[in-house]
Amino acid sequence: MAMTVLSVSATILTAGLCSAALDTGLVMEHGQSLDVPSDWQRVGRADKQHVVPLLFALKHKNVGRLERMFWNVATPGSGSYREFVSHSKLNEMISPRLSSVRKVQSWLRSRGVDVTSDCIWTKAREYLSCTMSAEVAENLLGVEFYTFVQQSSNEVITRARQHYTVPSDVHPHLDLIGGVHRFPQSGKVTLSTSAKGLQATPRSLRSRYNVGSTVGGKSSQTIQSVGSFLRQHYSKADLKEFFVLFGEGYTHRKDIEKVIGPNTFPSGVEANLDVQYIMSMGANITTWFWSTAGSHDKQEPFLQWMMDIANTTAIPQVMSVSYGDDESSLSADYMQRINEEFMKQGLRGMSILFASGDSGANCQGEKLVPDFPASSPYVTCVGGTSASISSGEVAAGLSSGGFSNVFSQPEYQISGITHYLSNSSRLPKGSFNRTGRGFPDVAAMATGFLVVDALIPMPVDGTSCATPTFSGVVALINDQLFLHGKKQLGFLNPFLYKNAAALNDISRDCSGSGCGGIGWCAAPGWDAATGLGTPDFEKLVKAALAE
Repeated sequence: MAMTVLSVSATILTAGLCSAALDTGLVMEHGQSLDVPSDWQRVGRADKQHVVPLLFALKHKNVGRLERMFWNVATPGSGSYREFVSHSKLNEMISPRLSSVRKVQSWLRSRGVDVTSDCIWTKAREYLSCTMSAEVAENLLGVEFYTFVQQSSNEVITRARQHYTVPSDVHPHLDLIGGVHRFPQSGKVTLSTSAKGLQATPRSLRSRYNVGSTVGGKSSQTIQSVGSFLRQHYSKADLKEFFVLFGEGYTHRKDIEKVIGPNTFPSGVEANLDVQYIMSMGANITTWFWSTAGSHDKQEPFLQWMMDIANTTAIPQVMSVSYGDDESSLSADYMQRINEEFMKQGLRGMSILFASGDSGANCQGEKLVPDFPASSPYVTCVGGTSASISSGEVAAGLSSGGFSNVFSQPEYQISGITHYLSNSSRLPKGSFNRTGRGFPDVAAMATGFLVVDALIPMPVDGTSCATPTFSGVVALINDQLFLHGKKQLGFLNPFLYKNAAALNDISRDCSGSGCGGIGWCAAPGWDAATGLGTPDFEKLVKAALAE
């Protein structure tokens, strides 16, 4: 079930950017956007001695084998279903060839980088993290680095505004170099402005999704986690107050069991939301807070986070993430490398869930722009719903969805998308790729969540609400599987699409932000507003135990 990814051809570039430029090289990440986000302002040329962190992603070996094993492990009915591999066996299979390691090290040394003291390898040597002066980095990559400041936070980073090059004999050994182009994205949630939005608390969500008083912790194996970025930290005091207000009727843990990365004051609404709702839905389950913030903001926090997971032996079975970029802002090389990381963790048994985004159909210049990683075929994307007195749940206007312009439809969703596009009478205006991977896959409530921040409960909207909600349900299912001597779900999508009847189908209302009108509308079966629908815990547990 190999996926098709937009190919990126290397282009020969004779560099004349500055006096220190390379003579000749091959362009890397040729499709990467060089646009500067509106929240960032260029200050000036970086000082020659300014320290620049770069992350070198060496090519994995056996990528084709990795993908075949990923689909076999994730697909119900396969002889290898849920036969996950160990960290050591995975590293042995995908670690870059020794010739690649030697070539990259030799190139860096020849350009003045002290690989021994200024660089750190991951365990499998698929990533090399280095620091160097801006002058050395410019000579290395044939670019000019500039200083940028984020207006909302005063965060300062260095980035280049030209495509970087590497020697032709180095190019075949690298997928990309992080820290040259992409800007850290600001996480955000929206404060509810209408009283009718006050509809989502742990008690109401547990009732709505047929969880009731069920809690986890029956197996010590079960672990869930949230991924946090860009100075988003959770507050222990806010979590304590949240459970004072909303912790009745079910057993729950008092705090996060493990924090990976920084978690310092001040806390953020996004992080508090993620922690409070994954811990109340996946109640009494060991929970981690995986933070990639602080100094990593000057790098690419998402790429750094994936590298950290790849370098960690013991990982949670469920990871909830509220993060994304416009697919059009990223190079296909970058997205494909991230997809390989998703496959690696899926093969190890991790379920990775991403928020679909809060831009509806996201019309930009008469085109409907998809979000990544939401559009990745190797993760589970969670859209949003709102409560309805007459219908129970309807599509939320903010819920992002659509079709990838880079990745083709995976086999598990072809029939659902075909039915939707053939039978929907209200498709949004604006161009989109009818053959692309469709998202979201599933949905959950995304409006009127009460989150405690600075000891005050406040109403919040966004698919950032839906994702930890659905993730907590998945963790409860895993706990039941462990209790019955079975393995966790791992990559969810083939299981979910096979067992669509175990979800609550949403068929009313539409998202917004279409080109001149409505966005994607909910419909019977899969749709680009709410996917397959919202979870029914009891039905999903029954389906999981039957596989």
